[in-house]
Amino acid sequence: MKVRKISEHVLSLGAADPGLQYFDKLMPTPYGTTYNSFVVRGEKKVALLDPVQSDSIDQLLSNLAAAGIKHIDYILSLHTEQDHSGATELLWQRFPEARLVGTAKVAEFLETHLNIPASRVQLIAENETLDLGGLGLTCVPIPFAHWPDNTMYWLEEERILFSSDLYGSHYAAPPYKAADEKIHLETTRSYYAEIMMPTSKQLARHLAKSRALDPAIICPAHGPMWYEPDKVLSLYESYVSGKVDLRVVMPVVSMHDSSKIMAYYLAEKLEASGIPVNIHHLDNPNQDLRVSMGKVVEDTVDAACLIMAAPTVLTGPHPAAGAMALMLNAFKPPLKYIALIGSFGWGSQIEKRFYDLLPQLKAERLATLLVKGLPTEEDYKLLDDYAQMVKEKLTSISEG
Repeated sequence: MKVRKISEHVLSLGAADPGLQYFDKLMPTPYGTTYNSFVVRGEKKVALLDPVQSDSIDQLLSNLAAAGIKHIDYILSLHTEQDHSGATELLWQRFPEARLVGTAKVAEFLETHLNIPASRVQLIAENETLDLGGLGLTCVPIPFAHWPDNTMYWLEEERILFSSDLYGSHYAAPPYKAADEKIHLETTRSYYAEIMMPTSKQLARHLAKSRALDPAIICPAHGPMWYEPDKVLSLYESYVSGKVDLRVVMPVVSMHDSSKIMAYYLAEKLEASGIPVNIHHLDNPNQDLRVSMGKVVEDTVDAACLIMAAPTVLTGPHPAAGAMALMLNAFKPPLKYIALIGSFGWGSQIEKRFYDLLPQLKAERLATLLVKGLPTEEDYKLLDDYAQMVKEKLTSISEG
């Protein structure tokens, strides 16, 4: 990642990891990611926002040298997770004169996660401005825009918003080339789904703050900058609105085809009645389960209904279906309805065990439809009725 000039006084000089395949060993990152770090140079002071993670410190130090940065007065920690603050101590070794600045929650978490004593942190309060001489960085806490410690900083003189994880994307654009807008928007959606969606209620307030500031540029902690901020702000406004499309997301796993046959028959009937269905195979032998589940989670950002199609394994759900339930429970998509269909060989407690994994999901649970063995003609009639029931439920959303 090269040094990029954001404005007359702001440089982007973090680190890129284009080969990263899974962020946090969980979230698929087909375009890699960046660990963004910024330098703001005032007339009297120089501030660095967000040291990169520890294994990327060499990139950061190289970029600082290339930019001619020989002195840093302040190191601002916007968020203490290791991909943002992991290199703090290593950076301090190079710039021992720098003061570490953060909110009280940042100070608490630096001690917890990086063993940096809270007493070493110069505390900054909400709406307090760090004076750099002709420029000021104003502290805007955004608790639970991912973690309790996330903090934005507002550079009013240049209308630049340093937004921490908010508005980010896991996308390392090729060096010396502009970011591809289609990829940027695609990765922003997946980032929202797997990073931000669990705290969507809190995001609405932070989004309103961002709108009120009216930034000219948004600089997130991951991914490319937003030089047309309305694009990402409008996206987030649609995501947090709670509005859903009248369509079905259908994760499918099948061992001996019974559940798959049911899923495809039901999807065909729903499509014929005007209800779009997206099928995602959790049992794709050529795809890591994390990728399959990630696609499902992303698809639920604005979908009205999810129908899990899965077989019974030792009276419970297939492990892939269980993992999918855990993901849905964690990310809490704004689904209005959730349902379970599937098969069993001789007995099943799949319904109870599947829903036991979903205590936080507020979606209405539709009737479960289980088939013993391969579907019969009578079972297909039940699936016909089931499709009609789902259509009526979804139609009632638009009529309500």
